[in-house]
Amino acid sequence: MIDDLRLQAKYCQDTSPLYAALYEHLAGYWLDHNAGQTDPALAAFFDTVERCWQGRIFTAWFERPLLLAGALHEQALSGRASALAPFYSSCGGSFDASQGEAFGAALKATLAECHQDMAGFLSQSSIQTNETSRGLSWLLPVLSGWQETRPAVTLIELGCSAGLGLVADHYGYRVEGLAGQVWAQQGRPHFDMALCGAGAEAALASLSHVQAFGGATKTRIGCDLRPLNGADEQQGRILEALIWPDNAPRLARLRDAMKIKRAIPLRFEAGDMVDCIDRLATERFADTPMVCLFNTVATCYLDDDHYARLRAAIANAFSGLWADKDCLWVEFEMPRISDDLPDYAQGQEQLIKVHRPDGKGGLQTRYFGAATAHPKEVEIF
Repeated sequence: MIDDLRLQAKYCQDTSPLYAALYEHLAGYWLDHNAGQTDPALAAFFDTVERCWQGRIFTAWFERPLLLAGALHEQALSGRASALAPFYSSCGGSFDASQGEAFGAALKATLAECHQDMAGFLSQSSIQTNETSRGLSWLLPVLSGWQETRPAVTLIELGCSAGLGLVADHYGYRVEGLAGQVWAQQGRPHFDMALCGAGAEAALASLSHVQAFGGATKTRIGCDLRPLNGADEQQGRILEALIWPDNAPRLARLRDAMKIKRAIPLRFEAGDMVDCIDRLATERFADTPMVCLFNTVATCYLDDDHYARLRAAIANAFSGLWADKDCLWVEFEMPRISDDLPDYAQGQEQLIKVHRPDGKGGLQTRYFGAATAHPKEVEIF
């Protein structure tokens, strides 16, 4: 846990000074706790964490740090953690490095007073995806294969959270190509992106079909263990809590995206990804020649066995009732240890993988591109 907290602190060093300080303080508390020198004020907090996480398995190293930070942010947003509010921009406050000692005192007081109220958040099965900037990671590969002569699409997001990824084709973009060409679409939230790499020109050209694609998407389905309803105040606050408090633009984009989502009909399937695919595979989606599955920073929470079962379930769906359709599965995820990466895909933070049926009941994989987890530039292979 200490290593995970310090690694997350290092990750936040240039992007969130507040969270860099938060994770360093937490690492110090855990270091004392592991050494048998727990601060008496924090004893009940550690008991709560142990109770919430007893028997749980965390696959991604960053899940526990992000859950802790999210639980604290939710307390601040709800007004229960008044000591933290002066340091959180999302609550009208601000933070700089000179406030480290005062922030540490506020953090310790909040953990001591609010640990029981944090229990529900800490008991969530996984971090909920809420990064609205990842839309192009699935839109670009889908549009590269979408045909206006066979336009209708069934769109399925795995690990959908509140379904914000399902409506990414309605967001606003300004996308610049290698030679300075620009494709733009009005809307909020708005994203400035750049494309690079050997396939950038073709990818940029495919974006001209975004509006037609959106109009042809007949069914939008989100699969998640616990889909969130952003119209519900408490569930909407969970989404906001997982935004870093000092990242005001990202929080504003989330709120804009929720407005878009409320205007577009979505269907949600609650349950494990594998179970959801098994259920959906019994539906023919007769009016849609194309079925597109996608996930963005979601399968990283699955261990290798679980991921293998998901891959098998999708292959079975593609070769079953959907065999007469143009099927693809797009992932925007960290490389898995088991991935046999080509040289050009080595060393990337997040990879865009496109899986299609191989005609033998399995899947063939193509590495389409790469970007960071919060992309401003997408490299197209």
